[in-house]
Amino acid sequence: MIIVATKKSEQNLALLDPWSAVHFGTGLAVGLMGISTGAAIAGAVLYELAERPFEAAGFGKTIFNVSKPETTGNAVADVLIFALGLRAGQKWNRS
Repeated sequence: MIIVATKKSEQNLALLDPWSAVHFGTGLAVGLMGISTGAAIAGAVLYELAERPFEAAGFGKTIFNVSKPETTGNAVADVLIFALGLRAGQKWNRS
């Protein structure tokens, strides 16, 4: 397992890739909006479950500009990074 993608061909194979920033930012935005932790995490997990077969299809590859669907490790990392962003947004709201 690759930890950090350093080139396009490693996207979706590594735990961290440029999309990780998008997942963190989305979690941050959701946290700032005050959406509950349970609903937010459920949404992130459902998104990851839907994203994998979508990326495996031809149109999903085109929309996300990927060469292959993401690995399970990348999907799990995406949810964890989303959760970090979520917590940061929630912490900001409590300050």
